[in-house]
Amino acid sequence: MRVLVIGLDGVTFDLLGPWIEAGELPNLQRLMRQGASGRLQTTMPPISSSSWSSFLTGVNPGKHGLVDFVYPGAEGYKVSMINATSRRARALWYWLNDAGRKVGFLGVPTTYPTEPVDGFMVSGFLAPGPDSEWAYPPELKAELVGELGEFLLAPNERYRSTRHLDRFLDDLTASVENRTRAALYLMRTRPWDLFTVVYWDTDMVQHETWRLLDPNHPRYDAGEAAAHRQRILDFHRKVDADVGRLLEAAEADPETLVIVMSDHGFGPVHSFFLLNNWLVEQGLLRFKGGLRTGLKRLLFRLGVTPLTSFRIAKALGLGRLRKKMRFQQKAGLVNKVFLSFDDVDWARTRAFGIGSFGQIYVNLAGRYPEGSVSPGQEYEDLKDWIARQALALRDPRTGQPLVERVYRREEIYSGRYLERTPDLILQPRGWEYMAFGHADFGSHRLVEPIAGLSGHHRLEGVVILAGGGVQPGARLQGASILDVAPTILHALDVAVPEEMDGRVLQEAFQASSPLARPVRTSPESVYKEGPAEPGLADEEMEEVQEKLRGWGYAG
Repeated sequence: MRVLVIGLDGVTFDLLGPWIEAGELPNLQRLMRQGASGRLQTTMPPISSSSWSSFLTGVNPGKHGLVDFVYPGAEGYKVSMINATSRRARALWYWLNDAGRKVGFLGVPTTYPTEPVDGFMVSGFLAPGPDSEWAYPPELKAELVGELGEFLLAPNERYRSTRHLDRFLDDLTASVENRTRAALYLMRTRPWDLFTVVYWDTDMVQHETWRLLDPNHPRYDAGEAAAHRQRILDFHRKVDADVGRLLEAAEADPETLVIVMSDHGFGPVHSFFLLNNWLVEQGLLRFKGGLRTGLKRLLFRLGVTPLTSFRIAKALGLGRLRKKMRFQQKAGLVNKVFLSFDDVDWARTRAFGIGSFGQIYVNLAGRYPEGSVSPGQEYEDLKDWIARQALALRDPRTGQPLVERVYRREEIYSGRYLERTPDLILQPRGWEYMAFGHADFGSHRLVEPIAGLSGHHRLEGVVILAGGGVQPGARLQGASILDVAPTILHALDVAVPEEMDGRVLQEAFQASSPLARPVRTSPESVYKEGPAEPGLADEEMEEVQEKLRGWGYAG
């Protein structure tokens, strides 16, 4: 038995379902008819750094410690970037290698820096750049470049305007082809029991083009949609065709279990909800006194912000100059001119936001160097108060409720690293708002229309199992991304750690199949031992943060 996992980042049945039913994506259609499929519940919040980490570990973010691409650093309030060493739970390769199984990983997020494995590991888009050591064993890097001419860690270009959509899709199509050629080469030349390849390009397409695919989107334009819809469909046909190429290579062994999955779903987004602006309004986030911060606050109230300045620069044709500046230069300039976390009076601040999905951290005494909230009743009362205020919040433009639900960390997380997770997460109404809590106060408004992005993440992705032992046409109900790791281990006859939060998807298997056997378990801990390593050099961290800022994930 071998297992092939094909990750299509961000895909959703809401988009792909009608195309599959219409026969536009024949390979996915065949897999669904011949296998078991269903919606796949992901982590809260639904973001790739957290969800792919839960795929790798079979545990919730309270055990692996990753909730977003960014988090409050251990040294204080400076925003830190995650990397593979930030993940504190053992990944699939630990269990499989220990059992004598060989593994291969290609393009899985949160795998940089790479780890020594019995097999191979090639990082994805969070690797700093082509000069970084993105492959293990190290010699594999030159081998892949020699075979492919160039290995693309991520698409080369990014165009947020439909004026450049053809060029954008050309680039993504080339990225898919490059990833597929790399996967086929590795499948052919390396032994493997588990091989996982992830295509991030599907996520990027949906971020940028959702408004052209959804007639109910507030920025839908029928003319633009008609002009571009076929090209977008052609991109997804390319992805489907390349899934077929991987299936053809894997199906040479009839015992191969194939898993096609996404890390989260997708849907429309139309507005930013500036979380820290709201916390300022509530008196929970306070600024320093003094002339410099006072002048910045005046500019902020007048609407002179990084966002408005960027729009002016773009209108004057200076957008390319901005792109050429290094991240540290831009960050330094922004912090000197505009409000940022550098201007926050942390001793008087009770709560702050960091991340892209409504994450709120309470400035708890003993947790943070200038914590102003006492543990116990004061802490609990403050969380209750914030939750009530959030649920009463209205969009100032429409009068409609802005927050649909407030999650307390204990409702959705558990484990050794619970303290690293946000105290509260505000889920915007219908997920149609991107709840930003970044360290620069990009806009002076509470709600700001999004220009560029028109789609964003949702909680339900997809999962399809096919191949040896799978029940044709089975429907998977209540499947979670936490279930994939235990299912892989079980398929490869490796004991499932009892501390894993997921379960084996046994309902997918035929009763006569060896996969229907009882699940073996292990008492071994899921946690990595020892402290987290820094992982990245300062320059590498700058490169990664610059990428994430460009994609809208880091402030």
